[in-house]
Amino acid sequence: MQDQGTADHLAQLGPILYACAAHVIEGSFEKTDICLRQIKRLASIVDGPLQRLSLITADSLARRLLCPIQGFAGALIHPSDYFEQPILQTARCNHAELSPYISTGFVTINRAILEAVEDEKVTVYKIQVVHIIDLSCSTSHPRQWLNLLHDFHGRKGGPPEVRLTVVHDDKDFLATMRRLLSEEADMLNIPFQFNSVIGRLETLEFRNLRDTLNVKYGEAIAISCSLQMHRLLAVDDNLSYSGIGQLQKMANIARLKQMASSGYSPVSTLSPQCQTPKLLASFLNAIRALKPNIMLVMEQDADHNALLFCDRFVEALNYYAALFDSFHAVAAGNPRRADERTRVERMILGEEIKNILVCEGVHRHERHERLRQWATHMDRSGFEHVPLSFDAIRKARQNLMSFGLDERNGKVESDCLLLINSAPKPEETTMDIFPEDTVSSATSSPASSLYTPSPHGYGSWVQELSHDQQGVQLIGLLYQCAAEVGAGAFDRANHSLEQITQLASLDAPHTLQRLAAVFADALARKLLNRVPGLSRALLSTANSPESHLIPAARRHMFDMLPFMKLAYLTTNHAIMEAMEGERFVHVVDLSGEASNPVQWIALFHAFRARRGGPPHLRITAVNESKEFLADMAGVLARDAEALDIPFQFAAVEARLDDLDPDALRHVLRVRSGEALAISVVAQLHRLLAADDASRRHVPGSSCLTPVQIMARSSPSSFGELLERELNTRLQLSPDTSSVISSLSPQSPVVQQQQQRPAAAKLGSFLQEVRALSPKIMVVAEPEANHNAAAFMERFEEALNYYASLFDCLERASSSSSPAAGQGRWRAERARVERLVLREEVCGVVAREGAERKERHERLAQWGRRMEAAGMEKVGMSYGGMMEARKLLQSLGWGGYDVVHDARGEAFFFCWHRKPLYSVSAWRPAACRHGRLAGA
Repeated sequence: MQDQGTADHLAQLGPILYACAAHVIEGSFEKTDICLRQIKRLASIVDGPLQRLSLITADSLARRLLCPIQGFAGALIHPSDYFEQPILQTARCNHAELSPYISTGFVTINRAILEAVEDEKVTVYKIQVVHIIDLSCSTSHPRQWLNLLHDFHGRKGGPPEVRLTVVHDDKDFLATMRRLLSEEADMLNIPFQFNSVIGRLETLEFRNLRDTLNVKYGEAIAISCSLQMHRLLAVDDNLSYSGIGQLQKMANIARLKQMASSGYSPVSTLSPQCQTPKLLASFLNAIRALKPNIMLVMEQDADHNALLFCDRFVEALNYYAALFDSFHAVAAGNPRRADERTRVERMILGEEIKNILVCEGVHRHERHERLRQWATHMDRSGFEHVPLSFDAIRKARQNLMSFGLDERNGKVESDCLLLINSAPKPEETTMDIFPEDTVSSATSSPASSLYTPSPHGYGSWVQELSHDQQGVQLIGLLYQCAAEVGAGAFDRANHSLEQITQLASLDAPHTLQRLAAVFADALARKLLNRVPGLSRALLSTANSPESHLIPAARRHMFDMLPFMKLAYLTTNHAIMEAMEGERFVHVVDLSGEASNPVQWIALFHAFRARRGGPPHLRITAVNESKEFLADMAGVLARDAEALDIPFQFAAVEARLDDLDPDALRHVLRVRSGEALAISVVAQLHRLLAADDASRRHVPGSSCLTPVQIMARSSPSSFGELLERELNTRLQLSPDTSSVISSLSPQSPVVQQQQQRPAAAKLGSFLQEVRALSPKIMVVAEPEANHNAAAFMERFEEALNYYASLFDCLERASSSSSPAAGQGRWRAERARVERLVLREEVCGVVAREGAERKERHERLAQWGRRMEAAGMEKVGMSYGGMMEARKLLQSLGWGGYDVVHDARGEAFFFCWHRKPLYSVSAWRPAACRHGRLAGA
């Protein structure tokens, strides 16, 4: 139950969303920013369907505002760019299973098919052939046709021969569907044939539809098309919109503002005539030519094809609010269903919302229309309406009741079934259609021509460049863009991003192109961070339904690159040397997300083989994932028992940077009488994150509001307006939430603050570690200077460093064999690049203050920090280096090497002689008092 205060806050979300949409239409960057901040704040109060819908809607509004700025719009990576086909297909199946409307639609369609073909008699000499054509594509689900097979099996007079043709763009899905249905048909003794057509409805060649769908004369034909036909309504209506002129734009804004203040929906300002686009007309003519017994159409009953954005926004917000409520109710109280609901909301419904609100022209394919509009399209194309039978409607209502809904959720209108939520808001429409007796010749308009993006202005010069020339061009553009971003030059940065996105892509075959796409996204976010509301409204990887794949991506990285294996091996070797002769050993694993039980299983074996037998071993692991810690405890306990090693495991559910240094002894359960070893891999840099909250207000700075900035400027373009906003050095009072703040990098105050010690937390932590008196502390860190105060220095260092890591991944994925293995490795490489390295690049380049966690430093810098905290270096032995080199040699990793540092006390892990990671060992310095590490 929500308290009244929470309910009152949530009641504000609707009006703020309407106001935000109005400001997006105005092109008001600052007013949109204010609204987006408010939406983010209100939506974070408590989790619920309206809050989740608001966050997705806010992301779409932010992206629509950026659409005219093509460089930024093209550079920003959306979570949908990470969707993998198997998980996307799982989300589609979840959608069909969780939605009472889709499930009920399938039941109704099956019943109508049975009734339409029941007059086709089975004779002694010839068995009836029923050919079902499933054009539902991504909505298609095997369960619908499994149920129909059972219905045919129970039919009086016996089942017919069934031919099923399915159109879908996923070859693996079609193969699975073929297997399931063929096995079921064999079990039911039904003659069955499955035909697969790889593609989408809008890409079919309508001129040859009979051949494509393998339709034979003499068959009874039933066509089912669920939630797909609206995609054939896509037209290039950008020109139409621009022709409406400024008056319609003003009406657009006025309507949304009226809704923001009054909460009701006035009549649309623009009601275009219902016209059947050429692509849809060609498709329907081709269907008529097949002379089907029946055609079943299920569509979303909503007007998302309105020309004006305000009409679409209002309709979409109301429609998807009902859908989100429905899915929330179905999944309530079931954690597994809750995960499925989240996947559907983000991967299916969220993508529909983004397409409706962000896209225009031929790219806007989610053009849902109401039943009366579909009836007009079908009537014009020579189809006549067939009423649903009483039995079909009865079975549909029974199916709704199985979801906890009642018969009021199924409403009959014009002899069609409208499936509605508890509020009288239609969700889906199912209708039966027979073609009229008159048949006209089918015509075709190739769909591919409609869905090919229009050539960009940069296309010609891109095509003229060779691969090497494109690489040189990309590097130059990235440096140029970074310089413009650092200077706050919005228009020039946008121009650079436009050119980069013409050359770069996450899916490009060449490493540098993929790297450039990742850095372009980070640079765009870096500049947008100056407008916090807009920046935070954009959904990130953490918001992606594939965020649960990040641990899997880290495992792929462990498999593909040797660095973590080398870190674990050399750390264990150093621990073994330090613990020689010790009978009670306590190892503290502070590696967090870089932790892996493999490291400690190897240590078990090393201890078991040592002279004198293994010690009593205790491992304490710090990790924020409870599931990971539980799995780690089970794995290590089993291996320790198998090796007869006395063993205890302690779990600390936290992140390293959340630990309280003052309570370290208690939290880590450090006991006297045990020899302590500490291992921290690729995590210590997180303690360098400085909390810049205190820097947000500078006494005596200007307090101009964005409204005042706009009043003083009369820009000729939206880009100029934003550039003026970003280039105006503001600083506002901390309690002024509607203000965008920034400080000049050249400001003496900023320079003074950048020179202050930024590692107080690290210094405190290291002092407390020293107080624990560990025999050894082994630190593995990326060997790069990503903690520089100057942005360009960080950018240049990051570009060179991650270029090497991308090269390493490319080498690993391309050297695998055979071809099937290569495909798997390339998929895993893409997952690492997108979910792990891209997030690190964003952390280095785009974030600041406490949010910038990826603050990697070089070994020399770590040495100064450790020594300032009262630690002294322990030399890493030559034996450890030789073991590491043997590992590289045994695994066939050419190009990698392990070398000592200049003083012969630490190791560097190199790729083609470039150090990428360092490992060093430390212990408390004798007779020294620790002091805080310097900046």
